[in-house]
Amino acid sequence: MRPWPLGLAALTAATAFITLWALQAGQRSEYYAAIALSMSRSWPNLLFGAFDPAGTVTLDKIPGSFWVPAVVVKVFGFSTWSVNAPNALATIAAVVVVAITAKRMLGPTAGLVAGAVVASTPIVAAVARSNQPESFFVLALALTAWAATRAVQRASGAWLVVAGGFIALGFQFYMLESWAVWPALAAGWLCTRKPWLTKLWQLAVAGVASLALSLVWIVVVSLVPAADRPYIGGTGGNDPFEMVFGYNGLGRFAATSDSAAYRAFTPPFSGDPGVLRLFDAEVGPQVAWLIPAALVAVVVLWRLEPARRALTVLLGAWLVTFLAMFSTVAGMHQFYTAALAVPIALLVGWAFAAGRRSGRLWPPIALVVTASATALGIGLLQPDYLYPVAIVQAVLAAVVIVLLVVRHRRLRRVPDARWLAALTAAALVLTPAAWSIDAMNHENSINPIAGAGPSFGGGRGSGAAPAPRGAPAALGLGGASVDPTVLTWLAAHQDGARYLVATFGAQAAAPIITATDGASVLPVGGFNGLDPVPTLAAFQAMAADGELRYVLATTALGGRGVTAPAAEPTASATIEQWVESSCTPVTGLDINDLFDCAP
Repeated sequence: MRPWPLGLAALTAATAFITLWALQAGQRSEYYAAIALSMSRSWPNLLFGAFDPAGTVTLDKIPGSFWVPAVVVKVFGFSTWSVNAPNALATIAAVVVVAITAKRMLGPTAGLVAGAVVASTPIVAAVARSNQPESFFVLALALTAWAATRAVQRASGAWLVVAGGFIALGFQFYMLESWAVWPALAAGWLCTRKPWLTKLWQLAVAGVASLALSLVWIVVVSLVPAADRPYIGGTGGNDPFEMVFGYNGLGRFAATSDSAAYRAFTPPFSGDPGVLRLFDAEVGPQVAWLIPAALVAVVVLWRLEPARRALTVLLGAWLVTFLAMFSTVAGMHQFYTAALAVPIALLVGWAFAAGRRSGRLWPPIALVVTASATALGIGLLQPDYLYPVAIVQAVLAAVVIVLLVVRHRRLRRVPDARWLAALTAAALVLTPAAWSIDAMNHENSINPIAGAGPSFGGGRGSGAAPAPRGAPAALGLGGASVDPTVLTWLAAHQDGARYLVATFGAQAAAPIITATDGASVLPVGGFNGLDPVPTLAAFQAMAADGELRYVLATTALGGRGVTAPAAEPTASATIEQWVESSCTPVTGLDINDLFDCAP
């Protein structure tokens, strides 16, 4: 078999092993698992991204990343595998697409190295084994790069439109972050050799088409009367524009940006914003291993590939834009940075192949020295975890440099032998590859990250350390556990009510939805209890009409009441006060804070 098909098959198999092995015994986010299960229940739930089976409120994002998992759940049934496997498959596809893209840029070597870089990015591997909404966005970025590089290489307006379409697809998966590719794509396009007027009008057409396709879901939801769809999560005004551009846009850049217009959400898992944030203890081991090498690659390509500087501008600007974005956003999960894997991989793979083809010494040596030195530095952030691998990588880098010098003196300007190229590639990715492979042993269903140790614990709405691999998803609600007998009791006493039970916050409702295989649970206040759904009057009407009888007043974050701060009492807080003053505590069950609100 020829080297390219054999290498691509091996790369695909390795990625499949890292992402799919023992996936059923892994963990899942109950919040996102409940979304996939609820969306599988009906076409409206699938379209709107309903959090609960009854379609009361949506998740706080455009639901694009959950359309495929919902379909898989519908076809194969609900399980940890069915909600996690789509992410793994999307990651495998992204690795293959990046490899094919880089191969077209400069041959099989570029393709295999670029694909290996994506597969060996620890945070990519970690999130691929979860049901967090990131892996499909990485796939969308890979497809965008596939079309964008073709557009710039060929100076093709048609391919520019296709690239804009893939950016719009990424928008359905991860909203505004996808648009961050446009400045780089525009810069690369404007560097192509075409008349300026032609470049400008074609860029405008592609941009308008991309914008229109990006806004399709938002416009469709806006046109549906509020009474005929779920409440839009993450908003104060039931407005999809507010959810996308406020809560998930401006609200991500300032922790104090709560206002009447939009709400802030800034996950505190990546340290403080700043120039060196991507190299701190929280983020560095997840993605930073080849960031310096990618910057070196820009210099290498500028020198060695003068005829294709438009392509260098595209990828270099893409990398710098995303580095700046992740360095300045107020708060984020580490797994957001998985998006960096695509430009890093293409730059490193292309520069590696360009240096090898040129027969010059300095490009491969510069890449190898930078990557091995970075591995030693980042490894010190967690020296008790796989640090010997970083030392081995440094030793391998030294051996490779000696071999490169010896070969260069004997055979000047001749590409390195395949075995030496393979060793050189290993000297680039050895340590992050080890982190990626070991990610399956340190799974975290809420905040998936690679590595082990207390500094890498926690998750969305939780400060807890990761549970061991294979541990069942906890059905905990703020320190109290909902025993299966309680769920059975609730089902036996539902008496035709629309909802099995109401909880305060979607995270308290999620484990009940998944444990009951899709029972309707009313998540008062949406994701974090701040959404004004339902209102007190609507809640009282549900209780009076028999749509709702039982209310669990314990939140998923501990204790009673809505834990998120608010300047004024929220709808959830007023409902909870009414429940505690007007409903009857249920006794005789092994659970606290369960109330009967029958009239």
